Amino acid sequence: MKCASINEMSFSSLEHYMTEVASNLELRIGLPSTKEKEDYINQKAIEWDLSIQAMRMYDFEDIFHNIMMRKREGNFFDLCFQMVVCEEVTSPKATLESYIFNNVQYPKIVIHGDYLDRAMSDGRIWVNDEIISEVGKVIEDYFDYEFVNFLRVRQ
Repeated sequence: MKCASINEMSFSSLEHYMTEVASNLELRIGLPSTKEKEDYINQKAIEWDLSIQAMRMYDFEDIFHNIMMRKREGNFFDLCFQMVVCEEVTSPKATLESYIFNNVQYPKIVIHGDYLDRAMSDGRIWVNDEIISEVGKVIEDYFDYEFVNFLRVRQ
């Protein structure tokens, strides 16, 4: 993955910096993105007598909680954002929730805030659409679930 500098990214509006509005970022997750993950979900659903939907939710929740427990390697979401912005940053808190689409439940990751704190200075970086889309791709690669889209939800 090519790491773009903040200066190279297009910002939707400089006005955003003058009138800060706090938003949560909801990263919506879809179906398994690999055949191996899909086969695993199907096999485990049969073994555990669960629906495919319930097994997908359980599997994603298990992965999410496992990465959140690994403190020695660093915060997973800090590392995701650092890969994208090529700078040491601290990301807002992340939690796991769900959403319904066409009467089917899917997982979503909620990032509680839309600014990253710079580690080497007092500055902050606004998480623009390009940054969050790139982080979504990192999450898709790591979790083996498709990153569908994201929403900004005003706090």
